[in-house]
Amino acid sequence: MADQTVKVIETTKEYELQKSDIVPNTGGDEPTWYNQTAGVLDKFRIIPRLVMLAYIFAFYKSVTWFMELPDPTNAQAMFISTIVGAGAAFFGLYVGKPGASIPKGKK
Repeated sequence: MADQTVKVIETTKEYELQKSDIVPNTGGDEPTWYNQTAGVLDKFRIIPRLVMLAYIFAFYKSVTWFMELPDPTNAQAMFISTIVGAGAAFFGLYVGKPGASIPKGKK
């Protein structure tokens, strides 16, 4: 019965240290050029606008290509339908607001 003992080792202890002892003071709170650039890109929504411009260009080129075809096939028509449908998704993501919901009583 003496072999049923268990040895327990304490593995966690708490210590209080100064923050400067662990994290060196490198001026991480100061704004840098890449933090400011990221802020400008986010504030003016430059990336989503570039994506929308790229979609508009692809949409225009593909639709003009499709309209110039003398006898379009079903596969070509489905290709254009897919591009047009993707535009609805892109536009919905571009103008959509996160967390927007219908107010109560206005269904």
